[in-house]
Amino acid sequence: MNLGKAGAGGQATASGSAYGMRYLRSTTPFVALGLDVDFLKPKDMSTDKLIENGLALTSIDSVSLLGVVRVGATEGSLRPNLLLGLGIHLTSMHIEAAPKTGYGWSDTMTTERRTLFDSDGRGVAVKLQGGADYAVTDRYLAGAFLALNYMGSATYEATSQAKSVGVRPARGSMTAISGGLCLSARF
Repeated sequence: MNLGKAGAGGQATASGSAYGMRYLRSTTPFVALGLDVDFLKPKDMSTDKLIENGLALTSIDSVSLLGVVRVGATEGSLRPNLLLGLGIHLTSMHIEAAPKTGYGWSDTMTTERRTLFDSDGRGVAVKLQGGADYAVTDRYLAGAFLALNYMGSATYEATSQAKSVGVRPARGSMTAISGGLCLSARF
């Protein structure tokens, strides 16, 4: 189980949270193969950079499923390691917006909040992680990590309300840096 804080770059994202689960099987004393499931949730954010004369609220959630290779000692008290993962992500994007004071929507000149995007996108996911585990007992480990997560380019469809004012589908990717603590059990 991995728990940590995530930060993502870009106009409409900020710090947030990250957590995940991993299964590894040692194939040699220094290599393990497995699966990772990661959840990233950048903090919801308000911005005036997405829509001219408007204020938008963005919400993004992402889950990735990756095949992983972990290189590092699997025995000993302190176990530094490097992990590389490749897989797919499913990212949900929700954006609501309203015109700033003194402005209105071009189709109705009203000022209500509208949902512009409420869409899922999918693409390639890549993870590069470094860390170290400490053997608390023969069976349990505690560790820390720093990871770079890349969710590849995906297309997000605009809602019908958004299309009525000229908003087109959006395409984008997300990169997040996360760091945190992990707990592991050997069986």
